[in-house]
Formats: sequence, structure tokens, C-alpha cells
Amino acid sequence: MSEIFAAVDALLAKARDGGDLPEPAERERLRKAAGLTQVEVAAALDTRRETFAKWENGTAQPRSPKHGAYAFLLAGLADIHGTQGPDGWLTLARRARPLDTGTGTTEGE
Repeated sequence: MSEIFAAVDALLAKARDGGDLPEPAERERLRKAAGLTQVEVAAALDTRRETFAKWENGTAQPRSPKHGAYAFLLAGLADIHGTQGPDGWLTLARRARPLDTGTGTTEGE
């Protein structure tokens, strides 16, 4: 039975892909508002600047787990700098960070 739920979880994850990122112009605006360069963000996400540029302009999408990390970064930047335009992506992006982050705390703390 758990195999069925795992399959459903996979479908739900696939349906969410891309839904937790803002429009490309907003991605760039948030990065620049924070004073971050493409090189800095690419390094943090362990990818090449050229690859990150494609994610930022919407011509390519990052794969997991980098997709979730990028979504979580954008959500954090939106919390600091606000968001412009539709913000339905923000709720999903805030959930992109895995619960087990290695911080030594538990979910209830």
C-alpha cells in the first residue's frame, strides 16, 4: 500500500514543479534587491553562472534538490524585499526547504 502513496507523492511533487517559482522578472528583481550577483547565487546553489542565468530568465528549470533550494531562497528574499505581481508561488516556495536541515532541532522546537 505504501507504494501507492509513494506514487501519488511523486505525482504531486511533479505537479508542484515550477509552481513555487515567481515569474522570471521577479526572480531577477529579488536577487538584485538583495544586492546579489548571479555568480554568488550560482555558487550557493552549486551550479554554473550560465545555468543559473537560464533558471533566472525562465528558459530552464532547476531539478531537485536545487529547485527547492532556489525556491526557498526566493521566498526568503521576498520576505525581506516584498514581492510584486501574483504571489501564489510564495506559499509553495516557503515549504520547499526539507524539514531535516541538519540544524539539530526537531520539527516541534
